[in-house]
Amino acid sequence: MRSNILKHILLFSSACFFWSCTSEPADFGEQYKKTLYIVNSRDMLYVGEHAYGSENNSMQFSVYCASSEPIKSDLTVQLEINPKALDSLNKKSALGNPLYTDKQLLPKENYTSTDLSVTIRANEQYGVLDIPFDPQNLDPDISYALPITIASNSAGYDVNEELSTMVYEVKMINGFSGDFAGSSIELPKTIRSVQPVLKAISSNSIRMPIHTLSGEAKYIKTNFMLLNIGTDSTSVTIKPWLDAKITDSGKSYYDRKKQSFYLRYTYTNEEGETFDIEEKIININAPVTDTEEL
Repeated sequence: MRSNILKHILLFSSACFFWSCTSEPADFGEQYKKTLYIVNSRDMLYVGEHAYGSENNSMQFSVYCASSEPIKSDLTVQLEINPKALDSLNKKSALGNPLYTDKQLLPKENYTSTDLSVTIRANEQYGVLDIPFDPQNLDPDISYALPITIASNSAGYDVNEELSTMVYEVKMINGFSGDFAGSSIELPKTIRSVQPVLKAISSNSIRMPIHTLSGEAKYIKTNFMLLNIGTDSTSVTIKPWLDAKITDSGKSYYDRKKQSFYLRYTYTNEEGETFDIEEKIININAPVTDTEEL
C-alpha cells in the first residue's frame, strides 16, 4: 500500500516538473499603467546653465513615459507655458526664505516657441523639446524663468501631477564666472580673506564685488566692478560698475591653467578715502594642478 502511494507521488511530481519546463510563461499583461512626467521637475524648479557666445543655445524639456511595457506607436505630448506655476513657485519660496527674490517670466523675444509638442517614438520612453534661447538684452540682475506644463497627450495617458510642471530658470555663465576664494590685500599689509561670486555679463566680462565690500544686491550700484578679459584670455582691465568709485591700477591678469585672477585697483569709499588693493582669487571648482600659491 505504502509503495503505491509513493509511486503516485513520484508520478505527480514528474508531471508537474514536465509541465513547468514545457509550458509558456503566463502573460499577465502590463503591470502598471503608463504615466507621463517632466524629467528634473521635482520641486518644480530647474536651473539650466547657458554660456554667453555659445551657438545654438536652447532650453531642453524631457518628457518621460513610465510604464512596464514600451509604447507601441508614436505618442505626442502637448506642453504649454504656465505663468501661474511661476507665481506659485515665487509665493512658496518667499514664505520659506525672506531674502528670496521673485523670478520673472522670460520675455517672448528671447526664445522661440512655435511648437510646444514632444514626440515619444514607438518602443522608446522619452522625448525632448528644444526651445531656442537668445540671452541678448536680458538684465543681469533679474532671474528669468520659463514655466512649462504638460497639457495633454494623444493617447490619454495619466500624468503625474507632482511632476507635470517645470520652472526652467536661465543662468548665464562664461569661461570666467563662478565661485571664487582668496585674499584681498589693502596695501601696504592689511590682508583679508574674500569669497566673491563672479557673475557673467557677456562672453568675456564678469562682475564682482570690490575688495571686502558687501556683495548684496542692494549695493549693486556702488560695490561692484567689471572685469573685461582680453582676446588672449589673459589680460584684464577693470572698470567701475554703475556708481562705484574704482580705478584700474594696471598689470591685472588671468591665469587660465589655475583659473585664477590677480587684480590691482584702487577704490574710494563714501568718506572719500582711497585704498590701493591687490586681490588674488581662484575658482573653487578649478582642478588642482599643483601646490603653488596663487
